Amino acid sequence: MVKDNHHAKAMELRKKLRDRVGELQGRVEKSSSEAFERVFHERMDTYFTQQERLEEMEQVLVQVREEIDRAADMDGLKKLADRLNFLEDHFEEIDSQLYERPARRRDRFNFFEFFRQATGGQASGNQNEINNETEAYLELGMEPGSSMKSITARFRRLVKELHPDRRGGDRSAEPRLRRLVVAYEFIKKRTA
Repeated sequence: MVKDNHHAKAMELRKKLRDRVGELQGRVEKSSSEAFERVFHERMDTYFTQQERLEEMEQVLVQVREEIDRAADMDGLKKLADRLNFLEDHFEEIDSQLYERPARRRDRFNFFEFFRQATGGQASGNQNEINNETEAYLELGMEPGSSMKSITARFRRLVKELHPDRRGGDRSAEPRLRRLVVAYEFIKKRTA
């Protein structure tokens, strides 16, 4: 009977831990998506730093979920609960850094302003202009009609790969980066 009670408590704790992991995974995913929409354009440096941390957290949460399923006893589950407490605190730190507005600096970097200035402020008729949806989808390497979620994921990945901060300061990919931004914005406006 004691063994059954112990087993029932372990099952209950396992379920609670799975629920907490699921909730935290949802919060991480939501924060990651919202960070792109809210922070990317204004504070790209913050976005990339925190996005990496969020992606690492997503991977760790998958591992924790697997460990919960493999845990053999209450002691193992309690250790995982402590680890999950740490991860929840860590997420709160990341999330607060992402959304808190630091003291405004005059040298604040704005990605879209950077590209506008780099093209001489040209609004149309330049090499970065996207004229139709097909061209925009091609630029992103996506099929027309792809979901906005998959388009955004692809755009994020490409921007990360091509950004000068990720390439040791090499700015040779900036023209491609500009076209990606224009293509993404074109599709986003069309689907809104």
